[in-house]
Amino acid sequence: MTINDNNKSTVAVLGSTGSIGVQSLEVARSLGLKVALLTANKSAAALEAQAREFMPRAVALADENEAAALKTSLADTDIKVYGGAEGAEEAIKSCGAKTAVVAVTGIAGLASAIAAAESGMRLAMANKEAIITAADHIFRALGKSGGELIPVDSEHSAVWRCIKALDGKKPSAVILTASGGPFYGRTRASLENVTPQEALAHPTWRMGPRITIDSATMMNKGFEVIEAVRLFGVPSDSVKVLIHRQSIIHSMVEDADGAIFAQLGAPDMRMCIAYALTYPDCRDTGLTGRLNLAEIGTLTFAQPDMVAFPLLDTARRALDMGGVAPAYLNAADEVAVNAFIGGKIGFNDISDVVAETLEKAPPVGEPSLDDIYSADAEARREAESVIWRIVAL
Repeated sequence: MTINDNNKSTVAVLGSTGSIGVQSLEVARSLGLKVALLTANKSAAALEAQAREFMPRAVALADENEAAALKTSLADTDIKVYGGAEGAEEAIKSCGAKTAVVAVTGIAGLASAIAAAESGMRLAMANKEAIITAADHIFRALGKSGGELIPVDSEHSAVWRCIKALDGKKPSAVILTASGGPFYGRTRASLENVTPQEALAHPTWRMGPRITIDSATMMNKGFEVIEAVRLFGVPSDSVKVLIHRQSIIHSMVEDADGAIFAQLGAPDMRMCIAYALTYPDCRDTGLTGRLNLAEIGTLTFAQPDMVAFPLLDTARRALDMGGVAPAYLNAADEVAVNAFIGGKIGFNDISDVVAETLEKAPPVGEPSLDDIYSADAEARREAESVIWRIVAL
């Protein structure tokens, strides 16, 4: 089958210089997709190189000074350059893309996601923070504009595919698989003195630094539990987590009669990206290896260790609290991870900082976007305060 021509000519890659953005451009290159817009935070040199290869209609940089320099660098092209947060939103809404890969990292990705949703685009959603903190706002915007969302995270892409096998029915259970990261089998005491370099040595996936550390602490899987509830409308207690070291089964769903549907594939995000960009077609990018199950031989499963990796339970607590609690969870984790990478705190301190900060989250019934951004800022201040106390001890 061939991809719809309307989609073929118009893809926006939001956060194009990050890990998922770069892989999205690899997919676009392989499938011959036309890129209409590229956005980034800084990285003017990297964005210029991408722009000269893909020749989009526009590029946008959140850093206005770098945007001005990029405008000069691209003066010999017809590419329009936007600067600042408002400029990026204007670029998204005016670029004419049918599909947007939302790969801007952190809470900054929320504004991009909302802008794309309001424009009626398909969101190939790779930004966890936007879904964790403000899924209702995104889906409300998509409902008004006629857009849609297809998850790009390997786990949720797998669940999305498996639900299709249930003819769209809600599953009785969602089973998210986790690699266990670099510290699987370790006790909490043995993790006290691990280094950032050790934590960044993920055994399977190629990812950015924060998500790699989040995988090591299992915070990433906690975020994915929240995402699964938000994306698929399932009860929180129906979302399970299993350690699966081989990273071959990306996730599973259970039908009402106990039958389990699983999606298997090579551990390569480009498969998920391509599926979101080309759905309902399914195209081979030539970038992802095929499985040889005979060579793999054995698939193993285990329960996660909640003592060594308590953030999985902390995430469930934030989900139960609701309101702005997930925004507190995300902001505190980002601050704590950065402090760990910077050598300020230890690995086990990450979970302590997040748990203590979460307890400060105020009760808010149905938070507005302003509430969410305010909660993010306040949680960062609270987390920094907790870190200073730890450092002072």
